[in-house]
Amino acid sequence: MALTKKNTKNAVLGKAQLLSAIASSAMLAPSRLPIKELDADVFVKRMTLGERDEYFEAMKKVEGKGNVEAFIIALVDENNEPLFTLDDIDIVKTIPPVLTDAVILEFNVINRFVIKRPEKKDDADQPREDEDLKNS
Repeated sequence: MALTKKNTKNAVLGKAQLLSAIASSAMLAPSRLPIKELDADVFVKRMTLGERDEYFEAMKKVEGKGNVEAFIIALVDENNEPLFTLDDIDIVKTIPPVLTDAVILEFNVINRFVIKRPEKKDDADQPREDEDLKNS
């Protein structure tokens, strides 16, 4: 007996349906990140397209690497509200990198600031780390 392929066309969304589908989905819900050193979880912000643009513009004005500012933007509560503000820079500077690096990495991945390169077995000189996306 021959198997036939089912008609699996996805629905096409209009503007209102698209916005409604996004609002009712988890697409913008913060990402829960386990921190084993704390035996607890934190939440990391998922951004909208407009927030990404604002983030890129704000980071252009930051002196240095911007890790403190990125961490402040990235760490949120379960309602996507910031835990820290720019007024808390001196406090954030005292947080250990084991936490800040994990949060910033998750922030970069879930907001698609970095992409994974496929690993190549034949090119040992090819970097295999994440590649930064430049204000895309």
